[in-house]
Amino acid sequence: MSSRKILIYYEQLGYGGVDTHLANLINYWPNKEDEFIIASNPDNEGLSFLKQQLTNSSVTIHTLDGVFQRAAKESSKLKRASANLNTFIRFMRTFRTLLKEVSPDILLSNNGGYPGGITNWLAAIIGKLHKSTKISTFLLVHHSPTSKVGGPMAVLTSLLIWWIQFLDIPSITVSQASKNMLEIYTPLRNLHVINNGLGLKEYLTDPYDFKTKWNIKQDKILIGIIGPVDPHKGHLTMLEVFHHSSALQEKAHLIVVGSGKDTLLAELKHMVFSLGLENVITFTGFLPGDSHKIISGFDILVMPTIDFEGFGYSMAEAMSIGIPVVASRIGAIPEVIVDKESGFLVEPKDISVWQENLEKLINSADLRKKIGMSGRQRIQNGFSAHSMGQQYFNFLRSLQ
Repeated sequence: MSSRKILIYYEQLGYGGVDTHLANLINYWPNKEDEFIIASNPDNEGLSFLKQQLTNSSVTIHTLDGVFQRAAKESSKLKRASANLNTFIRFMRTFRTLLKEVSPDILLSNNGGYPGGITNWLAAIIGKLHKSTKISTFLLVHHSPTSKVGGPMAVLTSLLIWWIQFLDIPSITVSQASKNMLEIYTPLRNLHVINNGLGLKEYLTDPYDFKTKWNIKQDKILIGIIGPVDPHKGHLTMLEVFHHSSALQEKAHLIVVGSGKDTLLAELKHMVFSLGLENVITFTGFLPGDSHKIISGFDILVMPTIDFEGFGYSMAEAMSIGIPVVASRIGAIPEVIVDKESGFLVEPKDISVWQENLEKLINSADLRKKIGMSGRQRIQNGFSAHSMGQQYFNFLRSLQ
C-alpha cells in the first residue's frame, strides 16, 4: 500500500471534540505509512490538547501566523470589515504557500461548526484549485447552528459555500443529526455521514484521584461534567439539580472539569456559593492529560447540553470505559445512547427528571455497573475508531 501525505487544516480558538476526533482519526488510520500534517492558527488552544492525545509521533504540526484575525474586537463595522478582508487576503497567500511547500496528496479542511472559521471554507476552495489536491480535497463540518445565522459573515460564508458546491467538493459530517441541521439551516447539501468513533480502551486501573486532590470525602459518588465551560453546555442545569436534591448533596459531589470565559466561571461559582453548594461542587479548571484517565475518575458522567450536540465525545468516552451517562435528549446524543439501556436521556433543563435519574444511579452500584457495561458495548458495536478510520480511508480512496 503506497503512502500519501494528508494535510488537515482547521481554525479555532478553544479545544474540544474536534481535537479528539482528529486524534482518533489519525491514531486509528488503517495505513500506517501515510503521513499526516496538521496546520492551524497559533492561538488554537486545541493544538496542545490534540498533541496530548496523539500516539503517532510522526505527525507534523504547522502554525500559520496571522491567519486568524479577531475582527469582532474592532470598534467599528468598517474596521471589522477591513480586518476580515485582510485575513481573507493574507490566508489565501499563506495557505497557497503551504500547499506548495508540503505538496500534499489529500487535503481535509476541518470546520468545527457553522459558520465556524472563515478560513476553513477558504482552505477547501484553495485546495480544490491546487494541482496536487485538485481531486482529493474534502470538507468536514462537525455541527451546525440551531437557528439561522445572520450578518455580513453569514453572507460571506454562504457565498463561499456556494463556491464549494459549484466546485463539487465532497462534504462530510459526523452524525445524522448534524446532517439534518446543516441542510436545514445552511446552504450545504448532499453531505455524507461518517459517525465519530472512539478507541475502546481497557478499564483503567489508575483513574484520576479527584477525592485526594480536592479533599472530597471517600464515600461520595462523583458526578462529572467535562469540556469547555460555555453557556450552551448546561452547567447551570446541574447546579439547579443539586440545589433541588438533598440526596445528591448528601451522597454525591459534582466535579466540573474544563476552562471557559472568566465572567461565566465567576457567575457559576457565585451561584454555587449563594446556593450553599460550595461543599458539594468543585471546579477544577482545565486538566491536562489523557481524557479517559480523567473521566475514569468519575462514577457518573453528565452531559446537560441545552441546544445542540453534534456528537458528544466526552459522553462516548465515558461509555467506552464503562462509566454510566445521563445526557440531554438533543442533537446526535440519541443516536449514541439507547435510553434506559446504554444511558439515560433527559429533556434539556428538565430539573426533576435529571434529579430522578441521578438519584437512581447514586443509590445503586448495580445499576451503575449495568448501564456502564451496556454503554461500553454500544460504543464497541457501533462507534469504534477502527471503523471510523476505515470509512474515512475508503472515502478518500474513492476520491482518487
